[in-house]
Amino acid sequence: MILSRISKALKDQNWLAVGIEFVIVVAGVMLAFQVTQFSQDHAEAQRRAVALDRLHDEVETSTGILAMFVGIYEELNTDRTEALERLQARDFDGMDEEAMTDALVSLALFPAFSPPEGVYNEIVTSGMLSGLGDTAFRDALSRYQSSVVFLQGQIDYFRLLSTAEPGMDSFPSVWLEYDPTSSRGRRHVVHWPASAEDWDLYQHVLSGNNRMRAMETWWRDTLDAALALCAETARLTGEACEPERPDAS
Repeated sequence: MILSRISKALKDQNWLAVGIEFVIVVAGVMLAFQVTQFSQDHAEAQRRAVALDRLHDEVETSTGILAMFVGIYEELNTDRTEALERLQARDFDGMDEEAMTDALVSLALFPAFSPPEGVYNEIVTSGMLSGLGDTAFRDALSRYQSSVVFLQGQIDYFRLLSTAEPGMDSFPSVWLEYDPTSSRGRRHVVHWPASAEDWDLYQHVLSGNNRMRAMETWWRDTLDAALALCAETARLTGEACEPERPDAS
C-alpha cells in the first residue's frame, strides 16, 4: 500500500507526499530495528544474569572446598609443631598421641584441588567473559584462576619430591599395625621415646613440616582469591556469599 501511494505521488509529482511516505518507511524500518535490538539486548542481559548466578554457585562450592583443606592443613601443622617440640624436649606426658601421630604421617598430604569449572568454561568458550560484570569482577576472576593454577603446580611439584623420600614407616620407631576400625584397615604406631633419639627421623619431619607450612600458605592464598571472587559475584547478583564447607571426614 505504501509503495502504491509513493508511485502515485511520483506520477502526480506530489513531492511533499513522496517525502512524507519516505519518512514513514524509514521510521518504520528504524522502529523495527530498535525493537529487534532491544529484544536481543534483553535476551543477552538475561543470559549473562543466569551465567553470573550459576558462576556464583560454582565459586561458593570452590570456596567451601578450599576452606576445608585450609582447616585440615592448619590443624595438622599446629599438631606437628607440638610434636616437634615434644620430640625436642623429650616430653610426652599428656600428649594427644593420635593427633600427634596423624600430624607426623601427613607429611605427604598433597591432595589435588579440582574445583568445579563447568560454568566458567562455558562462559569462556561462548565468548561471554569480556562482557560479563565489570573490571573489578574480571580482575577477581583472573586472580582466582591464576591462584588455582599456581596451587596445583606446587602440589604436583611437592608430590614429585615426596616420591624420592622415605615414608614415615621406613623409620625403625614408626610402623604399621592392622586396625579393623580404620577405613584402610591399618594405622601408624609411633614409639615416641625412640623417635626422639632418631636424628634422621627428626630431620625428615622438620623438612616435611616446612613443605606443609608452605602448602597451607598457598591453599590459604587461593582461598583468599576465591573469597574475593565470591564477594564480586555476590555484588553483581545481589546474593550473599555463603560457601558451605564440606565434611572433611
